[in-house]
Amino acid sequence: MLCAEATLRAWPWQPRHTSNRIPLGQAGEHLTDDRIDSTVSGMYDQFNFHALGLRYIFALMAISAWLPKMAAGDLPNEVAGQKPFYETWAEEVPVMGHLAVAKDGTVLIFKENREQGRVDVKRSEDGGKTWSQPIVVGKRVKIEADMSDDGRYRGDHVGWSELANVTLDETTGDIMVFAAGLKPSDALYRSRDHGKTWATEKIVIQADKNGWQGTTYCCDPGITLRHGKHKGRLLMPSQVFVGSINKDGSRTYLNKGQGRKYFAKRYSNALYSDDGGRTWTPSDPFPILGTSEPGLLEMNDGSIYYNARTHSRPGNKIIGRSLDGGQSWAKSGEDDELFDGPPDDYGCKGAILRLPFHDRDIILFSGPGRRDKRDDITVQVSFDRGESWPVKRVIKTGPGNYTWMAAGRKGTPSEGMIYLLSNKDWMARFNLAWLLQKPENVTAGK
Repeated sequence: MLCAEATLRAWPWQPRHTSNRIPLGQAGEHLTDDRIDSTVSGMYDQFNFHALGLRYIFALMAISAWLPKMAAGDLPNEVAGQKPFYETWAEEVPVMGHLAVAKDGTVLIFKENREQGRVDVKRSEDGGKTWSQPIVVGKRVKIEADMSDDGRYRGDHVGWSELANVTLDETTGDIMVFAAGLKPSDALYRSRDHGKTWATEKIVIQADKNGWQGTTYCCDPGITLRHGKHKGRLLMPSQVFVGSINKDGSRTYLNKGQGRKYFAKRYSNALYSDDGGRTWTPSDPFPILGTSEPGLLEMNDGSIYYNARTHSRPGNKIIGRSLDGGQSWAKSGEDDELFDGPPDDYGCKGAILRLPFHDRDIILFSGPGRRDKRDDITVQVSFDRGESWPVKRVIKTGPGNYTWMAAGRKGTPSEGMIYLLSNKDWMARFNLAWLLQKPENVTAGK
C-alpha cells in the first residue's frame, strides 16, 4: 500500500487589494494586538493529504499535473479517488431561482412563479438524476410600501413579494425561504421535512442604524455558523435599496428610480438570527457604498468571507471579512482577481460556495467568463480562503447571467456533487475532480 503525503499551511488573510480605483473601506473597528494574535493563531491550519493505493496516486497525478503546486497539495483524499463527473440540462427559470441541499441530501430547486403568484420547488432524492413535479412553497405576500421603483416596475406582481434567498438551519434541518422585493416582507416559508411541505410564518426584520431594512432579494443563501461563541447563529447576506425619506417619515425604497439619485448610495450588509429565524438583526452596513447582491461564507477559523457586486464603478468584486459572527466588518476592498461583470461599470451577481470539508477551506466562485456579455459561466477555485484563485473552468458556453450554487452532503446520493443553476434556463452538476481536471483533456459534457 502506497502513501503520499503533502503538507500546506494556510496563512492568515491579509488585504491584498492594492488597486487605486477605490479607497479601502473600514468597518470602524481598530484591531488590538491581542485580537489580531487570536485571529492569526486560529487561521494557522495544517492540511494533511493522504492518498492510499495506486488508483488514488494515478488520479492525483492526473489532477495535480496542471495545478499550481500549492493547490495540488491541498486536495482532500476523497477527491483523488473521484471519477470526474459533469452534466448539464435544460432547467427553465422564469424569473429568479435558488438552490439548496436539505440535511437528508435532497436537492432543491426554487423558482419564482410570477404568473401564479407563488414560489415553487422541485425536489430530487437521488442526487439530481430525477426530479419531482413542482411543489407550492407559498403564495406571494403583500408588501406595504411602494415597490414600483418610481413607476419603473409595472405589472400585477408589483407591491407583492418575490422569491428572495434560502437559508437552511443546520441545527434543526429547517429550510427557510424568504419573500421580499426592494424591501423585505414580514413573512417566510418554512419546511421541517426536507422541502416536502411548507408553512408561512411571520417574522421580524429590524431596521439598521440608518433606519433602512435589508432585503435578501437577489442575494446568495444564508448559512449556519459552525464555530465560536455564535455557533448555531443563522446569518444571511442582504442589501439595502436606499431611497428618499418622505415628510411623514416613511421611506421609499429605490433601485434606479428618481433618475438614479440614490443609486450609488445603496449598500449591502447581513442579517442574523439567534432565535431560529423568527427575529433578524442587521449587521453594520458594509463600509463600501454601491455594493449589492452579496454572498457570505464561514471559514474554519470562524471568520466570515464576504463577496459583493458593485453597481456604480468599474472593477472587480468587493470583498471583506467579519471576525465577530457577521455583526461588523474588519476589512474591505476590491479583489485582485474576481471580475465583477459584465458590464464592467455595473457588475453582475455571482455565487460563492464553500465545499463541505471539515479540515480545509476550499471555496468556489461562479460568474460570467466573458467581459463583453454575461456568457460562458465559469467557476474559479480558491484553496486559501479567497486570497488567490488558481483554477478556473468554463461550466457552459453561451448565455449564463445570474447563478446559484449548492454542495451535496456526505452519506447521501448528493455526496461529492456541486450544483449550479443559471437563470438562462439551464443547470449543471459536477464534482471537484472534474473541476480540477485539465480542460483540454476532456470533452464538454463527458
